[in-house]
Amino acid sequence: MTFPSPSTVLVIIFTIIVSPTIAIVVAQSLKSYRKKRNPMFPPGPMGWPLVGSFFSFYKPRPLSSLGGFMEQNLSRYGKVFSMNLFGEMMVVSADVELNRYVMQNEMRLFRNNLPAHIHRLIGDFALVMLIGDVYRHKKAIIVPFINMFRQQADFVRYIEHLAKGLMASSNKGGIIYVREFATKFSFYVVAKKAMGLTPEDPEAEQLLRDYVTFYKGLYAAPINFPGSMYRKALKARPNIIKAIKKKLDQRKAKESVDEEDDDLLGSLMKESTYTWENICDTILGFIFGGVATTSTAICLVFYLLENYPKALEEMRKEHLECMRSKKENGEEKLTWDDYKNMRFTQNVISETLRIGNVAPNLWKKATKDVEFKGYFIPEGTTVVAHLAAVHLNPSVFENPGQFNPWRWDTKDVKKANNLLPFGGGVRHCVGSELARVEISILLHYLILNYDWESVVPDHPVSAALVTFPKDLPIRVRAVDYSL
Repeated sequence: MTFPSPSTVLVIIFTIIVSPTIAIVVAQSLKSYRKKRNPMFPPGPMGWPLVGSFFSFYKPRPLSSLGGFMEQNLSRYGKVFSMNLFGEMMVVSADVELNRYVMQNEMRLFRNNLPAHIHRLIGDFALVMLIGDVYRHKKAIIVPFINMFRQQADFVRYIEHLAKGLMASSNKGGIIYVREFATKFSFYVVAKKAMGLTPEDPEAEQLLRDYVTFYKGLYAAPINFPGSMYRKALKARPNIIKAIKKKLDQRKAKESVDEEDDDLLGSLMKESTYTWENICDTILGFIFGGVATTSTAICLVFYLLENYPKALEEMRKEHLECMRSKKENGEEKLTWDDYKNMRFTQNVISETLRIGNVAPNLWKKATKDVEFKGYFIPEGTTVVAHLAAVHLNPSVFENPGQFNPWRWDTKDVKKANNLLPFGGGVRHCVGSELARVEISILLHYLILNYDWESVVPDHPVSAALVTFPKDLPIRVRAVDYSL
């Protein structure tokens, strides 16, 4: 048997892999060049050959900083500029009016534009991937279901019970790794609402591991090579779908519906037009959406409260007063009304989301030619609505790098309208209040029962998402503040 020479192999590889890649990038570059010829198209840097500004845009930076790339281009070009990513010229907006315009015109002038590798992992039927009437129809099912938890006192108690159990099981000689704890907590809260899954279920631990792998792969470089995080995530996806499908089949085999079946899975099963693939993708996306941002926000709350003890003290007073009032009325368990009365706690969460920017930008694609504030955005152009750039803008928020929950005490409508951690318009995150509820109840339990301090210095780093290089290890000490 004759084997081709090394030079022949290189020619074959170039022909099959490299040439098409170059052709695609060149085609994108020609399109981008035509865009830049329009004098109203925002100016911006071309960056490096092939990759453009990819590495500059995603370069890790401190929590309260936009990083050198954004700061330099905002200074040079203003609040709206363009950048080149892999041959495509995209518009980057740090302008709050343009960002709001993009979000308010979702499905009319713009649509979601998530990268292809994320689409492949999340699936065709997840809510975040849908557009038009299909999106509206599924959202009309999910939103009423989520709003049900306002009347479900048992769910509030479940969150508190879960926090207590996980604090005990995560405690390793007085040390807790907050990243691991927060991921478990947010996973089990949303998995309970999605498909009735609790930590006691036999498949729970493996499904959690698969979700962690899946989550890491979504934010990794989309390189499908053996050993890469993206490849591992691709392998984790069918395991997750299989676990959801098993729950679905078990429900279908039952002769009656239990109260425990009053979850998203049960709501979706009532929709006769949905296939099992549709239902499984929806559940997968729902759980991912609940874990990705909420777990990061929880880590940031731990970090910020330790570094700002005055805010922790103020919040502890609020929760102690809550418990005193309940005891005077002969009550013990937390309710929805208790959550709504945690005003300073909501200030802390809002400020954490503002300074932390767990979802720093939104990616949209123009479906028509758009002119706004003197800028021209051609049809097919990706617009990066940079929410973090607004949240950290000193002309919008005074001393934006300072953690200051008291800034939300005033009824400043303009300030509130500029806080958009959950997006806006028809695409406003359907689980935003669920996230606030679970963080509030978790904090209620923690600050009344524990003190904590860092074991080693570990500071948040922002890039595609917020990470803690050492997973934020803390030393916890049980203290009953309610006595």
